Amino acid sequence: MHERWESPMTAIELLEIELVVRDFITILNDGGDHELHAFLTEDVTYQPSAREIVRGRVAVVSMICEIRDTFTEWRTELVSLAVCGPVVLAELAMCLTLPSTGPQWVMGFASFRIDNFRISAWHQMHA
Repeated sequence: MHERWESPMTAIELLEIELVVRDFITILNDGGDHELHAFLTEDVTYQPSAREIVRGRVAVVSMICEIRDTFTEWRTELVSLAVCGPVVLAELAMCLTLPSTGPQWVMGFASFRIDNFRISAWHQMHA
C-alpha cells in the first residue's frame, strides 16, 4: 500500500497532477512510443485485469505497442477526471477497431498514482 501524503496539496499541485494524466492520454493517442517513457516511473506497475500486472517502464511500453499492433485503431477519450492527492481517477471511453470490424466503443475506469510528476501505478477496468 502507498503511504499517504503528508500535507494537503494546493490547487496548483492538484492541477499539475491532473495534467500529467491528461498529457499521458494525449501521447498515448497521438505520440510515439518513446514519448511514453517520460510519463512513467522506472518501476511503474500497470494492472489491466485482476489477474495480470505488468511491472517496469519498458514492459509497460512494450505492452502498449502490442495493443497498438493488434488494433487498426485504439483511441482513449477522457470522459471525466477526479484528483485526490496523488491519485487521479478517470472515466474513459475507448474506441477499439480490429482489421475485420468497425469501431467498437468500450467504457472503462482507471486510476493513476502520480509520484514526482510521473505515473507509478496504473490500474485499468473495462465495463
